[in-house]
Amino acid sequence: MERLKRAIDLFVYASVALGLLLVLVAGPLVPSWLLASLAAGEVAYALTAVAVARGYRRAYYAVVVLALLVLVVSLPQPDHYSFASGGQIGAFLIFAAGSVSQICLLIMIPVYLRRRQKA
Repeated sequence: MERLKRAIDLFVYASVALGLLLVLVAGPLVPSWLLASLAAGEVAYALTAVAVARGYRRAYYAVVVLALLVLVVSLPQPDHYSFASGGQIGAFLIFAAGSVSQICLLIMIPVYLRRRQKA
């Protein structure tokens, strides 16, 4: 169960790193209000990552909420998929890696919490 927790923690930290990279890449491409929204989301994820690093179990519930929000906001956007066809492979890889990371967190965290509850 400790390996699962470490994997989850790594996905959380990777999500923060990908989010920071996204903010840096998106900066010149998006309107200022959208950049501010991205930065606010990044701060929320970073604060949650700090709570995860400190061992607060409730932080995992916040990660689930943030992962859902990220997917609900980003997956329906056709512009994100057009990165690949438009030759912006780096931007598409950030989007794809971030989405996969969020999906992994949505699968692994409930498994971890359920196993921990039974133990």
